[in-house]
Amino acid sequence: MNAQTKESLKNAAYIIIGLFSCSLGYCMFLVPNEIAPGGFTGIGQLCNALFGINVGTMALILNVPLFAVSMRSMGIKFGVKSLAASIGLSLLIDYLPIGAVTDDLLLATVFGALLGGIGFGLILRGNATTGGTDMLASLIHTRVPTLRVGVLITMVDGLVVVASAFVFSPKMAMYALISVFIMNYTLDYVLDGMNRSTAYLIVSQKSDEIAAQVLGQLERGVTGLYGRGRYSGQETEVLLCVVSRFEVIRLRRIVSSCDPQAFMIAINAHEVLGEGFKDISGKQG
Repeated sequence: MNAQTKESLKNAAYIIIGLFSCSLGYCMFLVPNEIAPGGFTGIGQLCNALFGINVGTMALILNVPLFAVSMRSMGIKFGVKSLAASIGLSLLIDYLPIGAVTDDLLLATVFGALLGGIGFGLILRGNATTGGTDMLASLIHTRVPTLRVGVLITMVDGLVVVASAFVFSPKMAMYALISVFIMNYTLDYVLDGMNRSTAYLIVSQKSDEIAAQVLGQLERGVTGLYGRGRYSGQETEVLLCVVSRFEVIRLRRIVSSCDPQAFMIAINAHEVLGEGFKDISGKQG
């Protein structure tokens, strides 16, 4: 079995385990206890309460147009895997034969969010996504660059939480807000420990090709630094690139495909200021 096949199987395992983790979190804890932690699934919970539409079905209805519009920019392979993951999650939430395991709201909030965060993190580690508000925010940002991705995600998720106060109750909205924080923290930990962004130093003889791929696929800036090997005496270009939590796996894949012999150093970035992240005034990018 070659390395590429092993990597594909590992990614598939991440995605499958992640899908089941997410669906268990929603089916056993969040959905039956009316805790809607933002996202398209949260919108699905609200629509289920108001109109009787299945939670997963509503999330899929919202996701499909986004995938149709974003497929080309995502890349066909990544897009197809992500669409399959989105469909799988929707089906599991609607048809997994598991009900609520507790009616204790605090337990439901904590364990539902933990399972959801672990699941979404594993799916991202498997080089896929389930769409949702992150994709919607990114799509809007490409059309209206003045609207920052982080602000848009917060706005959409915040609106879902606020709406749950009217559809369910103010108390349920407060529990939903707690679950949002727990889920995002857990997702971050699964991906990159406690850090939301990572700076990479990349040493490769194919730096031009790698930089072009990063600029084209991730639309992230890349800085070329002068370097010289002290042992070989050979001059080389060292690339510096900072990526968000959702782009770490994609960056590794780009570098690996361009130069399997490349040398990469990951540096945890506790705060990143600049285009695409936070600006100097502290606003989220």
